[in-house]
Amino acid sequence: MTDTASDMPMLTGLGRRLNLASDFSKRAFVNEDMALYELFMHYMRAGRAQIDGVTFTGCRIEGPSIMLILPGTTFDNVNFGESRGDIGNMLLRPVRNMAIGAIPVVNCTFVGCEFHALGFTGSENIINELSAIRSVTNV
Repeated sequence: MTDTASDMPMLTGLGRRLNLASDFSKRAFVNEDMALYELFMHYMRAGRAQIDGVTFTGCRIEGPSIMLILPGTTFDNVNFGESRGDIGNMLLRPVRNMAIGAIPVVNCTFVGCEFHALGFTGSENIINELSAIRSVTNV
């Protein structure tokens, strides 16, 4: 994402310039930005079927993707992204007992992060917890 007038990286909603992550093997990311799919593909190429045990602080996580929230994953002071005032617009319930095609995230911590163009799914409990969040339209 660049500002075509200056060819400089645009500001994120976090109030800083875009800072693309380059090393996806880290267990902790601070003020780095990435597409969730790129991180997941790093794990897949290493023979791991889920993103597990990673901490994200002040990061921007981008889609388009669907994040499958699994046990041990927590969110603290995050911006889930544009929902047009209703976080339910970002939530997907599996029709059966699987969410094939969603990116599984387990035992991960998100602190002060923002999400862009992501949808979220998980157990009925997770969906209910997220549904209870009051959301505002981002400008």
